[in-house]
Amino acid sequence: MTEPEALEAASTAMEADEPGKAQAILDRFDEAVAAGAAGAAEEDAGDGDAPARSGPPRDLFAGDVGVVGSIRRGSGLVDWRGRFGSLWNVLLGIAGVVAAVGYVLVERPTLADSVLVEYGTSAGAILAALGVSGTAALVAFVAAGIALALLLAGLLGLYFAYAAGTDPDAVDIEVLTVDEVRRAPDAVFAGLSERRVNYLADRAAAAGDSAKARAVLDRFDELQAAREAAESSSGADAAGGSGGGGPSIPGLSDDAGDRASRATGTLLEGVTDGERDEDDIGGYYDDLAFIAASLRSRLFVLVSVFGVTLASVFAFLYLGGIGDVKNNFVNRIPEEIVGVGAENFGVIVLHPVEALIFEVKISTIAGAVAVLPFMAYYAWPALRDRGFVRGRRQVVFGWVAALLAGLLGGLALGYTVIAPAVISWLVSDALAAGMVISYRISDFAWLVFFTTVGIGFLADVPVLMVLLNTTGVSYQAMRSRWREVTVGIMLVAALFTPADVFTMFLVTIPLMAAYGVGLLILWVMTLGGRRNLAEPTVDLTR
Repeated sequence: MTEPEALEAASTAMEADEPGKAQAILDRFDEAVAAGAAGAAEEDAGDGDAPARSGPPRDLFAGDVGVVGSIRRGSGLVDWRGRFGSLWNVLLGIAGVVAAVGYVLVERPTLADSVLVEYGTSAGAILAALGVSGTAALVAFVAAGIALALLLAGLLGLYFAYAAGTDPDAVDIEVLTVDEVRRAPDAVFAGLSERRVNYLADRAAAAGDSAKARAVLDRFDELQAAREAAESSSGADAAGGSGGGGPSIPGLSDDAGDRASRATGTLLEGVTDGERDEDDIGGYYDDLAFIAASLRSRLFVLVSVFGVTLASVFAFLYLGGIGDVKNNFVNRIPEEIVGVGAENFGVIVLHPVEALIFEVKISTIAGAVAVLPFMAYYAWPALRDRGFVRGRRQVVFGWVAALLAGLLGGLALGYTVIAPAVISWLVSDALAAGMVISYRISDFAWLVFFTTVGIGFLADVPVLMVLLNTTGVSYQAMRSRWREVTVGIMLVAALFTPADVFTMFLVTIPLMAAYGVGLLILWVMTLGGRRNLAEPTVDLTR
């Protein structure tokens, strides 16, 4: 009996509600394999010159071949169809956005001018600078969109190849041959879960490559055995009768690398109704403690970034920056609202340190935001070891660029359009009644902050959701966990907003709306959740 046949027989027994039989089948198969391996080892020992470790050396990444050599080596270690099969809709969307911009500039210049006037230009000026117009301009924008998509695809291809040629974590096991699986370093399999390994073995067996399926499972079992040995040697007391060399008892075996766990993991989750034991509960604390410990050695850098950012922002605001921002913002409000020379618009201070307190709060927020990218960069290896993310931590730079673009785009939209419109709407009735309006500096500043920077944070919510999907958090997980997200947002809103329910809901509702927009965007990008941007790393769905 081959291993795929043993796994199939065990799965059939589990479906028939006979877990003892399934365990017995797999244990007997493992005993037969172990006996065969022991016999082969005895024959090799009789020769007198057997090597210390059987199998080929782990030399798939041997030698420093340089950048070009790494790209050449990695080009054969990447599942190109799978990689670009999950990105084609993104690249097509980029080309479509560029083409849509060209269409608006050519066919809807009035609409384009209503936005471009804020930046001192117009659709006609842009087309004149490009030297094209009419149909030629449309063709040029379509060609530019296609060229941009192809350029991004080429850059991504180079990155995928270089990463796979230098980082074992970036290797796609699907394209490896049997020999390459055996020669791959342990790091290629270190970040894989049992479910992922079982999936890869099933795919190889279905393709008729049972040798590769067996090699993948053997490499994973070797790593699991090494981990268990390391844990045992660290001082953990072994329970009686559960030693690594003893036979497995059907129904009682709980080894992490047990074949029955891989063959029937999904089915057992349904049988147990998702119940978790003490080890699962303690695992969350262990994960958080492990990640926090990885940041301990970088605490000086994090504190330094926070302090420098806080001091810089505070100095800017304290030395007149808050007044410059206020005057620039008031000039964007229609004159019929603020009056000539802003005579209907006053900002007052009721306490000598009121403005100072606001400046300190804003500076603290800026410092905390500045620290987040550094925390993500330094914590990435720990997050990867725990299975939350995948890939090289250099992707943090791309995350920072994407989130910064979303933040600045939302801030610009709020500062130029939303905030002036909101304030105009709020004061219009009072001014029509002949009332005199005066804002306290803290109230006015926070109103501007929430309608400018707050819009930037809202824009970052969908961006962050797309980025998380590229690291393994699936669309299905985000959609099924919206209740937990709502509770978390309400908790944060309750802690960081004034102590009233109205303000809490005023913050929660826009954030949940942004979360809904992110789900809609992911639904489009993942084709209804059927094609996530990356293979899920953890099971977060119900």
